[in-house]
Amino acid sequence: MVILSVYQSTTVNIKEGIFMLAELRMKLEVDKPEFGYYQSSNMQGILMEQIDRDYAACLHEQGLKPYSQYLLIGAEKEWIVKTCTKEAYQQIIVPLLNQHNTHFVIEKKNINIKIKEKQLRTIDKKELLNEFYADDGGHYLNLEFLTPVSFKSHGRYVIMPDTRYIYQSLMNKYSASSDKMDMYDEETLEHLVNNSSIVQYRLKSTFFPVEGVKIPSFKGEMSIRVSGTNTMAGYARLLARFGEYAGVGIKTAMGMGALRLRERGQIND
Repeated sequence: MVILSVYQSTTVNIKEGIFMLAELRMKLEVDKPEFGYYQSSNMQGILMEQIDRDYAACLHEQGLKPYSQYLLIGAEKEWIVKTCTKEAYQQIIVPLLNQHNTHFVIEKKNINIKIKEKQLRTIDKKELLNEFYADDGGHYLNLEFLTPVSFKSHGRYVIMPDTRYIYQSLMNKYSASSDKMDMYDEETLEHLVNNSSIVQYRLKSTFFPVEGVKIPSFKGEMSIRVSGTNTMAGYARLLARFGEYAGVGIKTAMGMGALRLRERGQIND
């Protein structure tokens, strides 16, 4: 039996015009012990099988995707799918909520997967903007990179943690998810970069396998201090909060770049 727990701060019946962020966490039972985060790209294939073919074809043509998905392997095995637009929620998450969608097979690996619990959480984009205007969240961003992160510049992979690549990625993803707001601005990006410094980190280099290619990447924790005004720090926090849904860097639809914004303060030793 699948347990469906719904945690919401907005109604599931999305009203026209609302920009919705959604997170669906699925706890898994898997019949192969070697099942790990590196199966995320195969999970994307399973995801595409559940959605409308025309929409899947449309996604294939898009550069920046309106969703992210990844695997977390710990005490529990979890598959997390997140969407950044109302359309993506309806086309991607709603089919996964179907009570009959509880068993999947990664055929080329002969791995059987059972979903034993689903937890849905949705928020309105306005909540992020309200936090930006009303909350002094401090001047530190504690970023936890849950799955391998990489960027690409001039045809090459970039695996050094760099605030420019982080902010630029998040600004582009935010802009791509909204037809009313363009978050990318070169001058703003320069201000963010010039007023941000990495003050602490616990990172390691790694690889993420995709279709026979090992993409150089990194994962771990980082603390960024944003100097300047509270507005500047709030804007950086807004981008990071959005990044919890969109991911950061390349191939976030295939399992890379999962991001978590931790509580205030610097990284705990």
